[in-house]
Amino acid sequence: MHCTHFCSGVKAVLVMITTDQDPTDSLPDGRMPSWREVFLYFLFLGFVNIGGPVAQITMMFNHMVEKRQWLSKDRFVKIMAFCHMLPGPEALQLAIYVGYLKRKLWGGILAGLTFILPGAIAMIILSWLYVKYGQLPQVNNALYVLKPAVLGIIAAGIIKLGRAAIRNFLLAALLVGAFVGMRFAGINFLLILLIAGLLNLLIEQGWPLLKKTAPTLPAAIGGLGLLLPFGDSRLFQIAWLFFKTGLLSFGGAYASLVFVDRGAVAQYHWLSHGQLLDGVALSVATPGPFMLFTTFVGYLAGGVTGAVLATFFVFLPSFFFVMVGVHYIERVRDNHMIQAFLAGVSAAVVGVIAVVSLDLIPEALIDWPTVGIAVVCFLLIAFLKRDVALVAIGAMLSGVIYSSIRAFA
Repeated sequence: MHCTHFCSGVKAVLVMITTDQDPTDSLPDGRMPSWREVFLYFLFLGFVNIGGPVAQITMMFNHMVEKRQWLSKDRFVKIMAFCHMLPGPEALQLAIYVGYLKRKLWGGILAGLTFILPGAIAMIILSWLYVKYGQLPQVNNALYVLKPAVLGIIAAGIIKLGRAAIRNFLLAALLVGAFVGMRFAGINFLLILLIAGLLNLLIEQGWPLLKKTAPTLPAAIGGLGLLLPFGDSRLFQIAWLFFKTGLLSFGGAYASLVFVDRGAVAQYHWLSHGQLLDGVALSVATPGPFMLFTTFVGYLAGGVTGAVLATFFVFLPSFFFVMVGVHYIERVRDNHMIQAFLAGVSAAVVGVIAVVSLDLIPEALIDWPTVGIAVVCFLLIAFLKRDVALVAIGAMLSGVIYSSIRAFA
């Protein structure tokens, strides 16, 4: 897939990485660290990986290639290209891949867990505080600033995803069609993504080629159908929704918003659009993958058990894809049919993310000051190219200052 997780930013990182020669390029796998070194590094990363995938990937390149020499530049870029195609958070997948490369299966699991756990624990604590004190004026005043800022960040992300996804007129048409089909015709977004992928595959590769391979794709989709829920319990619904989110969220964290909005909000009514936006705002304030807002949703749906289930199942596919895919990286990258299908899906993803973002607007933009906050954050990221982490930290500090001023006014 060519356009996931702030693709244009990630591509910029890869261009930066490959600009100069480096002595480590002659090392196919780089230095082999000890178990203790792997554990401590990824645990450290779990506490400081704030700012989204581009900031996280840049940080990992600086540590893994330049400072520790675990990988050559060329190897790092190849791993990134593979993770770039997968659904889910690619920074996490990069961590899992490097952990696997250095210490095999348990190294990959250890790297992924330590990358996630600090942020997940912080999110569970924040979720508890939110449920207990969420209606306090101080909390609402802080979120008054943070929610429109998050909306501006999401809008900037949509622009970046769109620029990376739209490489020709057909993909632009698929994006518009996905938006119209979901917003005005009420078509299920999974069906929209499937149709977009098949259409791009059909037009790029031609009908005879598609006809040869058509049975395999429906068979794969039919295989997923075997996993459909067989019970009505709340915890099973949580597990299924977030497993599906992690498995199919091409487009990364922002695509996962679509699954959670349509499942947790529209279908199950576990929380409102406003509460979902609160969860996204809290995830911005914590280290770890952006998709940790799912931990918050799981907590509101089923307490600590729901939070643990949501976190486990939403990230489980990333571990599976990397562990299995590490042996087929070149084969997958060179498969033109897979690339064509995923390019169509990725274009449609941008359209459906835009639809969900429109649903969040009434909860964030409640007056002219909040509109101004959203616009400023959007412009800072989309046009002035400011770091997402700095914008998010600025919004958090502004929210705290605003809440303090209101408290003592």
